[in-house]
Amino acid sequence: MSNSTEQTLDDEPRPSNQLREDQQQAQEWETLACAWVSAFPEAKPVNVSQVEVWVDSNFGSLPADLQSMPRSELIDRLLSIQNYLRFPSHTQEKEPSQPGIPAARFQRTDQWIPVYSWLESLDLDEVVKSKDISDWLNANPQVKDQLCSRHSRYHLMHYIKKCHLKIIKRREKKVGLQPSNNETALKVQKDPVGKKPAAVLSNPLNNLPKDSDLYVAKRNEALRKYEISRILCNDLCSTSFTWSKLRIAAFFFCWLLRGPAGLSSPHRCQGGGAVMCLIFGRSAAVAQAGYGGVQPLSKIAIHKAVYAVHENASVKAHPLVLGTKGEDSEWITVEIDSPKPSRDDWIAVFSPANFNSSICSPSDAMEEVPYICTAPIKYQYANDSNAEYKKTGKASIRFQLINQRADFSFALFAGGISNPKMVAVSNSVTFANPKAPLYPRLSQGKSWNEMTVTWTSGYNFIEAVPFVEWGLKGESQTRSPAGTLTFHQNSMCAPPARTVGWRDPGFIHTSFLKDLWPNSEYTYKLGHKLPNGSYVWSKSYSFKSSPYPGQDSLQRVIIFGDMGKAERDGSNEYKNYQPGSLNTTDQLIKDLKNIDIVFHIGDITYANGYISQWDQFTSQVEPIASTVPYMIASGNHERDTPNSGSFYDGNDSGGECGVLAETMFYVPAENRAKFWYSTDYGMFHFCIADSEHDWREGSEQYKFIEKCLASADRQKQPWLIFVAHRVLGYSSGSGYWQDGSYGEPMGRESLQGLWQKYKVDIAFFGHVHNYERTCPVYKGQCMNTEKSHYSGAVNGTIHVVVGGGGSHLSDFGPIQTSWSLYKDRDFGFVKLTAFNHSYLLFEYKKSSDGKVYDSFTISRDYKDVLACVYDGCEPTNLGS
Repeated sequence: MSNSTEQTLDDEPRPSNQLREDQQQAQEWETLACAWVSAFPEAKPVNVSQVEVWVDSNFGSLPADLQSMPRSELIDRLLSIQNYLRFPSHTQEKEPSQPGIPAARFQRTDQWIPVYSWLESLDLDEVVKSKDISDWLNANPQVKDQLCSRHSRYHLMHYIKKCHLKIIKRREKKVGLQPSNNETALKVQKDPVGKKPAAVLSNPLNNLPKDSDLYVAKRNEALRKYEISRILCNDLCSTSFTWSKLRIAAFFFCWLLRGPAGLSSPHRCQGGGAVMCLIFGRSAAVAQAGYGGVQPLSKIAIHKAVYAVHENASVKAHPLVLGTKGEDSEWITVEIDSPKPSRDDWIAVFSPANFNSSICSPSDAMEEVPYICTAPIKYQYANDSNAEYKKTGKASIRFQLINQRADFSFALFAGGISNPKMVAVSNSVTFANPKAPLYPRLSQGKSWNEMTVTWTSGYNFIEAVPFVEWGLKGESQTRSPAGTLTFHQNSMCAPPARTVGWRDPGFIHTSFLKDLWPNSEYTYKLGHKLPNGSYVWSKSYSFKSSPYPGQDSLQRVIIFGDMGKAERDGSNEYKNYQPGSLNTTDQLIKDLKNIDIVFHIGDITYANGYISQWDQFTSQVEPIASTVPYMIASGNHERDTPNSGSFYDGNDSGGECGVLAETMFYVPAENRAKFWYSTDYGMFHFCIADSEHDWREGSEQYKFIEKCLASADRQKQPWLIFVAHRVLGYSSGSGYWQDGSYGEPMGRESLQGLWQKYKVDIAFFGHVHNYERTCPVYKGQCMNTEKSHYSGAVNGTIHVVVGGGGSHLSDFGPIQTSWSLYKDRDFGFVKLTAFNHSYLLFEYKKSSDGKVYDSFTISRDYKDVLACVYDGCEPTNLGS
């Protein structure tokens, strides 16, 4: 049997993996969409604008065929789901040619007629069992073959049972039968005869005095019910391996569960399909709260672009040659002249300049000429720079371009970004040396006295040999060779990275500078030796080497997550996509002399499959990353792609599946595809986890985490720091508080024992776009009543969410938990300053002004680290 088939039912071939995956993804999408629509009261149907918002928030999780569907058709499809749920009798009419056949939404084909007839003939008041279905299919091999060619075993059984359930309910409605009392059967639930569907309940506590005994009693009862439902939700999460399965299970779970009426939405899981507590608590609400977001370039329906060039329209760009003095970025002016101006005209920047069908791969399926199969690298609306454009048809737009190894051209489009019509194309412009070595990124090596330098160029190693020339400042320089990597379009796992988001990444080089002297200033520059013996050089840079592990000196660490990139020329601004990114970047550049190392803990660029954005991010952070080690962690927007081995099966990375992050930045991991690693900086020992791979007890990563924590020599490195992208600890942010988990399900349960045993000082997380600090906490209990100064034994770990690096902000839930000490819904970052082995300063600074808004200190001696604490004691015996 080939690898593309599996056994189903009684050893019959089942569809290929791809077909089965497509069916499952479509089924999961419809489940999520139905859940969302069901959450609205019948008196308040979903409108088009609400559908638009929902599609934007969940676009990454839609099947590929839906992502490429015109937006109007996609909206119509969602509205049809609403009509189906609200008016089933209108949407499931019987076919005239098939009298007596129950209409079934997913099975309207002739193949299913024999199944309907068989189900109608069954004299059962409970849903048919899987064994009976298998027996009937085996007795009807032709029907079985047809159905198995289209459906997996799971979906086939599900469809047949669902159809039979409808038949039973229809019969009961006609004759008034009651369902079977057989406890082992799947019950058919129905309303009593003549009873109308229950209306959406109002809060019964609103009419009671809040100081009355009845109010208190009902309130306590409601809270107890909610707590039970929360525990059930968590139990459900703990048995699920992928979020898609969890969403499906959660949908049916919440339909059966009726939440406490005494709690306001979204605590409630109202009967009749309001599934806010689980589905939005763990998926849709997460996206809407700001964890995900929509990459602005994804809003451009470039595959729908049509050729509508007007002979009197023109676009001119100047200067023609950029970077004549060695600059790697430069401002350019684009002059527009349109005879038919409109408020939704926009200018797209394409690179390479030739963006027509000649660069399309055979697999690209475009709708109409000019067959544009690559997204622009940025865009602006014409009237943003000239309010009179709609009247005059003339505008002058300024763009900032960076050297990205290819030339550029500018195209004027009418019709907005959802229905683009190409009106005119400009001349091309280029950098004087498009292949120049650019954007160095420093990183700690695998030993304390090693620094790595990674950069990007247009030179393959066959064209020019890469190296770094470096040495102590003011002394003779040496040269170290560099390795060269790249990747190709077929290395991407899914659209858009594999389709319209693809752009050649150039070549990524890494050199290892070894045997560094501690705390010493070095200078370096990037070089390429050409075959004719000449050299291509970058500008000169400098860095300060790391201190020896345990060295007693001033050491300053910056930590933040979820920053992303932004455009200084105002391009690509979609719903204020990453408003704080430049502020965070600029504050760090401003204070760079007082920073020794930076940790960007996931959600690096938010490129989401648009490869050009990685160049723009490395350009944005170059002043920082070229001067101090810029250490990164893997987040959902770097790694998550369905069927790619990520722990979460969304498509938050836009098909990048970790390839960009693993190649563009170096980290001292044993296997960079598994993005967990440890690194030392003086008195700090860092354990960096990869939340996008399995971290549960017994997993490969769990063993690494324990080994990393156990390896810290606390006499030399007293400050032990744990880092992950998703909140494996505590957060009151949107997407976590709704279901009562206050963090990733199974996160604390899996790891808090290790944090307590090895006495981790601080655990940092991103993912939630705000700032929050807890008390030293263990198993939900504060282990110390102090708030701003901690001393003595290390009892409990302080958890910090620092996901406000720059992407759109997340809200907090309304419940004030006992462990949360400080919250701030703003952009910012954390700075740790170790003065010596006994004193650490923690500061939270806002990106807007760089001022400190939250702080605490830790002071202690080595004996305090060794002290026995709850669940953190070394074993002893009774011997003397």
